[in-house]
Amino acid sequence: NSNWDSTIVIGEIIFEIAIEVTVSSEIGSVQAFELENQTVLGGDGSWLTSLREDARKKAIEIGFPAPSEEIWRYSRVEDLTSLSLRVGLSKPIIKLFDGVPPLLDGLKASLVASSSLYLEVAPGSLDIYDQAKNSEVLSVSHISDITKPHWDEYLLMDDFFSAYSLAYSQDHYVISIADNAKIDEPIVINYRVPGEDVAFLPRVVVVLGDGSQANVIEFISSEPSVSFVGANFLSCLGAGSNLYHYQIQDLSKDGYIVANCSARISDHAKLEFGVFSFGGSYARVRAESHLDGADAKAYLKAAYFASGSQMLDFRTLQDHHAPNTFSELLFKGAVSENSHSVYSGLVRIEEGASRSDAFQTNRNLVLSEGARADSVPNLDIRENNVRCSHASAVGPIDPEMVFYLESRGIDPERAKRIIVKGFFNEIMEGIASSEAVEVINELVDIKLRETL
Repeated sequence: NSNWDSTIVIGEIIFEIAIEVTVSSEIGSVQAFELENQTVLGGDGSWLTSLREDARKKAIEIGFPAPSEEIWRYSRVEDLTSLSLRVGLSKPIIKLFDGVPPLLDGLKASLVASSSLYLEVAPGSLDIYDQAKNSEVLSVSHISDITKPHWDEYLLMDDFFSAYSLAYSQDHYVISIADNAKIDEPIVINYRVPGEDVAFLPRVVVVLGDGSQANVIEFISSEPSVSFVGANFLSCLGAGSNLYHYQIQDLSKDGYIVANCSARISDHAKLEFGVFSFGGSYARVRAESHLDGADAKAYLKAAYFASGSQMLDFRTLQDHHAPNTFSELLFKGAVSENSHSVYSGLVRIEEGASRSDAFQTNRNLVLSEGARADSVPNLDIRENNVRCSHASAVGPIDPEMVFYLESRGIDPERAKRIIVKGFFNEIMEGIASSEAVEVINELVDIKLRETL
């Protein structure tokens, strides 16, 4: 392979990327989830090679998870053991384009058209489309082309799939935003999940400089075949920065995803994170917000809708390390037919995090007798002078609401659709991106047409 670092300037956006010009020697692939006697994907820097080897050892130490473990309780993680998947180990090819990407399907067209930066990520490739030509400085790099960062300690989470993907991900990118840069248009990351027999392990790190602001929208979809996505997203918010991060998942009915999203939030910084899950046979999201600095804030929200035999699985952590921090979580979901949803969340107030506020709410609509929703909120308070609460609700549509709409001449099925749509409105109203709202509403409408 022939590689070099370069800086490409288009308009006023600077992209620092590593371009792979030729692929004359394929490193090969390994069998997914088999770790013994396998070599990790190497890095140009010794820090990365060492970190990846540590990750492989960590994955071996943790072992492939089982539903008997508390953090995997209720899950269908055992389904993944029946998949025959390969993981590519070649360094990806990165291409830079000026202008608008090729026409996409209607669901993503509005997102792409409004983006300041559009990234299309597939196994072994990254296409970058520069559209807005903002004056702010952005850099997009493959992780093997950067020096040891200050945030490398946050890359390895105490989780088998996070450790596994860190060891073997070929598609690991870093987006850096300069101090005081304000980027109004969204950065859109479209994950192009391939067909059968490939484990896709994308990893993205977004680093916001002090006083900066960005809006990142991830869209995850797949072809109608068996696939596995092990997605990891780490955000590091500098002092006084703001990040709006939304992840929209619409895999095919045979898709599987285990996603980890972690945020490190500094002094006076604010995170707004939303996860919107509609597809996949088994889809799990682990979302963690670590409020590391004084006066840090985190707003976490989700809308999810399961049908058929789907299982949608959410595990959250609101972790307060510093004083005067604030977090608020609202997850709302609907389950229909024979589907199943799981929410398990923890609010943790560490020693020293006095005068902190943390709130956690999960509400679920059960739309049919065969559907099920489990909700397990938890508090772990280790400091005085704090305000914390948690609440959960699981139940059917209120028949009195249906009766009221019927009395106004609306047929029962349409009445139920109106109620479900209204149930999600509370989530939609708080989303900063109108383009993301448009896509999410369309996915909710598709589910309603399929199930009610």
